[in-house]
Amino acid sequence: MPRMSLEERRSLLLDAAWRVLSTQGVQAATTRAICAEAQMPQSAFHYCFRSRHELLREVVVGLLPQQVEASLSVVDGCGSIQKVLGKALASYWDHVEAEPLLHSVLYEITTTALRDPALVDLAHMQYRRAHESVSEVLQVIAEIRGVNWTLPLPVLARMVVNVLDGMTLNYIVDRDSKAARAALDAFAPIIAGLAKPSRAGNRAK
Repeated sequence: MPRMSLEERRSLLLDAAWRVLSTQGVQAATTRAICAEAQMPQSAFHYCFRSRHELLREVVVGLLPQQVEASLSVVDGCGSIQKVLGKALASYWDHVEAEPLLHSVLYEITTTALRDPALVDLAHMQYRRAHESVSEVLQVIAEIRGVNWTLPLPVLARMVVNVLDGMTLNYIVDRDSKAARAALDAFAPIIAGLAKPSRAGNRAK
């Protein structure tokens, strides 16, 4: 193998890990299988990562930001608060439909981690990041639109995460895009109803 930097080796191993995870599952993503997929000797793995746990953590950390970035990219001051929320939810959902395998792998990592004391913090991290990401989107919406949420932000964020989490898993099972988007359309006004103007002239419809 040509001489490579540490970062290049790490990148190749992470790409290989994703391919193994997406085609064979979490249990099959051993250091041996990942190195074989990357066409590297197993010694290279321990040169780049302290453990399989560290590599899986890097995979999860690399995948999660895509979801919040998709929602933040469409947040603006145009239209009603319901319309802004609808656009943010739709943008998240576009990502789900474009990358169902990504979300399926994240669910598998969660359920596997909960059974493995060495990995359980990965499950905790996933949902902590999900709550933080949704809180960030809701906070940006509140600031841009000049509203306050009538529920504490952590409570509202958990509500949104729980709904989107269930909808995403349901979609992975049945792939019913029409039904999923109809549910999202019904959810937006519910969240919009929890916003109130923070200054005169702001609309919270």
